[in-house]
Amino acid sequence: MGNLILEILVETIIYVGKTLIHNAPILIFGMSVAAAITVYMNPEKLKAALTKKSGFSILGSVAFGVLTPFCACGTMAIAVSMMASVLPWGPIMAFLTSSPLMSPDAFILYAGIINIKFASALVLASIGIGVISGCIAHIIDGKTTFLKNQFRFINADTQTACCAKNKNAECSCCCSDAANKTDVNGEPAAAPGKFKRLLARYKIKELFKALFDLGIKKVLPFFALFAAIGHMINRFVPAELIMKYLGAGNSFAVPLLSLIGLPLYVNSSSTIPLVKSLIAAGTSQGALLAFMITGPGTSVGVITGLLTIMRKNAVLLYTVLIVTFAIAFGYLFDLVLLVF
Repeated sequence: MGNLILEILVETIIYVGKTLIHNAPILIFGMSVAAAITVYMNPEKLKAALTKKSGFSILGSVAFGVLTPFCACGTMAIAVSMMASVLPWGPIMAFLTSSPLMSPDAFILYAGIINIKFASALVLASIGIGVISGCIAHIIDGKTTFLKNQFRFINADTQTACCAKNKNAECSCCCSDAANKTDVNGEPAAAPGKFKRLLARYKIKELFKALFDLGIKKVLPFFALFAAIGHMINRFVPAELIMKYLGAGNSFAVPLLSLIGLPLYVNSSSTIPLVKSLIAAGTSQGALLAFMITGPGTSVGVITGLLTIMRKNAVLLYTVLIVTFAIAFGYLFDLVLLVF
């Protein structure tokens, strides 16, 4: 028994290692794109652009959500900022429902490791869910009182307010470099060298830090974990059983996997090896699409976080929209694959 366990463990480690090596170029490229967007894209400027073009605010919010690599926590932080700008419920709901589902780095990884059809389907589903959810929230907001007083007030000092405080005031935010150009003795700090100025200008240190935080600390460990889980499923779960309950021939496969994803924390990038293994075992791609919508969008952590910034009616609407459209787009994707 002990030898069997050791054999399975070694086999799994070898499989995970080969998977990481095989997908290394795509992983590095995808994580680099995510890090670059995080460092060089200014979410405040994008948010300001949304408020200026109110007529396109829903489409703009969806584009903002899909093109930025925010996790659920990052999504909620931006949502609070959007609320502070008094944006209506339409663009806020559009952003909330689209942002956790897709990002440029996730598209690169899905297209390179799984297939371009699944990656494109997830992009289209993210856009569709965001736009339709935003329009529904806009109608509900305008025609009913269901979303009235659903924002929880959160008071947060901005960087400008922080830097305006005097030296003795406590402040938790990071002020600009201009306010801190003195050394430990209070004397003017020496001008940085040419190399340091180059690093600061192009934010090289921030880029590597973002790459480490996003890729090494978050994506790679979970990627390896889900690769191991996928290997275990393929080794121990008969393909016939997967085909019976989760195959495209089972009409309940889509809602079943969407409900399984409902409470789970699923990171869209790191779950790729599990999705690939399930597809290889015969799982319906539409069902997996539904799983990759509800997983990142409705986990216990996400819903708990949303409840800190919104009240129950808004969170209920958000959850219903995500689950409903996850199932709808799952069935639609299976139908498209059947036809084409």
